[in-house]
Amino acid sequence: MKRRSLKIEMMSLILSVLLGVTILEAKEAAIDWQEWSPEAFAKAKQLDRPVFINVGHEGCIACRWMKESTFSEPAIIKTINENFVAIQVDSEMRPDIGERYSDWAWPALVFNSPDGTQVLAIRGNRRPDTFGEILEKIIEGHEAGTLQADGLAPYAAPEKVRESPMKEIRDQVRAQLDNSYDTSHAAWGETKIIEDPARLLHYAMRSLIEGDALAEQRFFESVDWFLGHIDKVWGGLFYESSDDGKIFVFEKRLESQAAGLQLFSTAYQLTGEQRYADAVYAIHRYLNALMRSQTGLYFANQQINLESLPDEMSFKAYYDLGDEARRSIGIPSIDRSLYTDLNARIVSGLVRAYEVTGKEAYLRSALNTAEALITTRKTKNNSFVQFKANSEFRQEERIHTVLSSDAIFLRPHAYLGQAFSDLYRATADEKWQKEAKNIASVLLELHDNRLGGFFGTTDQMIPRKPLEDNAVASYFLYQLGVLTKNKSYKSAAEKAIKATAREDIVRREGQITGRLALASELLTEEYIEFSIVGDPNEKAARELYGAAEKVYVPHKVLHYEAVGRYPGLDRPALYICTSQTCSLAITEAQDVGTEVNRYYSARATEK
Repeated sequence: MKRRSLKIEMMSLILSVLLGVTILEAKEAAIDWQEWSPEAFAKAKQLDRPVFINVGHEGCIACRWMKESTFSEPAIIKTINENFVAIQVDSEMRPDIGERYSDWAWPALVFNSPDGTQVLAIRGNRRPDTFGEILEKIIEGHEAGTLQADGLAPYAAPEKVRESPMKEIRDQVRAQLDNSYDTSHAAWGETKIIEDPARLLHYAMRSLIEGDALAEQRFFESVDWFLGHIDKVWGGLFYESSDDGKIFVFEKRLESQAAGLQLFSTAYQLTGEQRYADAVYAIHRYLNALMRSQTGLYFANQQINLESLPDEMSFKAYYDLGDEARRSIGIPSIDRSLYTDLNARIVSGLVRAYEVTGKEAYLRSALNTAEALITTRKTKNNSFVQFKANSEFRQEERIHTVLSSDAIFLRPHAYLGQAFSDLYRATADEKWQKEAKNIASVLLELHDNRLGGFFGTTDQMIPRKPLEDNAVASYFLYQLGVLTKNKSYKSAAEKAIKATAREDIVRREGQITGRLALASELLTEEYIEFSIVGDPNEKAARELYGAAEKVYVPHKVLHYEAVGRYPGLDRPALYICTSQTCSLAITEAQDVGTEVNRYYSARATEK
């Protein structure tokens, strides 16, 4: 008997409701979502059913709309449950899968044939009737045996190492970012999204290293725009704005706050302008007032979701109100998920804020967050879990069902390694260097010992080495190698780039290569090591250390050094070194900036 079409199913259900007839078909409770696992894909093959993969995250407005409208439609539920194996993935809980389908974010709606071949991937929500037609076409294609690979499936881990010099990789990434920068909108695209600071930080780095005036201009024009994203009442940064300056995405994501801390701190360090320091303060104030959990970690995002908002009031009108008026209406819902990678990024951002402003409150928050990560997320094997529910977590308020995983993920460990290294630089506390080394050891569990680079997870159902996450790991390991004099770390850092930055992969990633830009700049330029020889308890040594913290050198490695490597003096001294040369001893804090300027002036003359 021929299967009834989805349109007929929907008409039948509507008729049943109109007639007051209760039928079993109209009472499908929900889509039978499966976890991303070998078992789910094996089930599809066994049942000879196409696979439907739904990837999104809690801050995604379109994902919420899709759940409340399309995925709640009885006919859609029935059709999916009877004809597909449906897999749901929260891209933040499973950063490996989120990265895999980030080209189609969010939601990513992906269809595979029973053997796992991707036949269609679409981005964004679809209404029930439109989505029903898509389901029908996939079902008909499967029954007719005409489903074909779409040619857009996520790339697998490269089987060859890129032989290009690091400078060539750097130049490819530079060209891609420069060419995709839309000068008419002063952004990468018509809207301005603050999510990851890396592309702009790479421009700031280029302006210092090469005196690139255009890179400096692009850094500041974007950072200045983001100043307009700050909520002037509660603080914190809105996620996205339109080109005309009208904010239209009133969501406050944790990654946006982390990015803002980095960007505004850097702008303040470069200019000393108070408006940037004020922006840093506004983010910190917001985080601790509304986003800090009982565990000491920060919640994932504050959503555009407020049931008590009057029907006639927009979110723009709501956020135009003062504190008392807002609270009389209610506070937008907060996704109380606690993610390790996002909190690690907050730690790094707070450390930057402390280094450039000297405000101890920022360092205390960074230390408290790092301690909370260790207390609540660290396992006996020194790895960290990406997500763990606690008493504040509310599953009933979520779009996505929590599906657990015991796998180790690259992303949180790469960012944790950087966060612990940043804390060591800020405090000179050996505890944080030890934690950084522990993270480096965990990364070995993800390391490809044959070709180099790091897999996205120990759950290697589909082996993949995420380009940007490898770049974060590379940046961390390179600096750790300089700091610890461990050549194996520096070697692993370079191999991670060579093993993942295949030319066509870099080209496909396009403008989403900010972390690779930073890592390739670092590995091409190499490090600048600031070594303070002297007792950290001596005032003069601490003053030299503080001066070195405040000078803008994004690729510096700063630490105290025991007597022996450098000539001993009768007082603390600072030596600034590259892999080739070292400065003379600097004994006065006010001379640190002068020496750095002399170094870069000499470089500019050489070029």
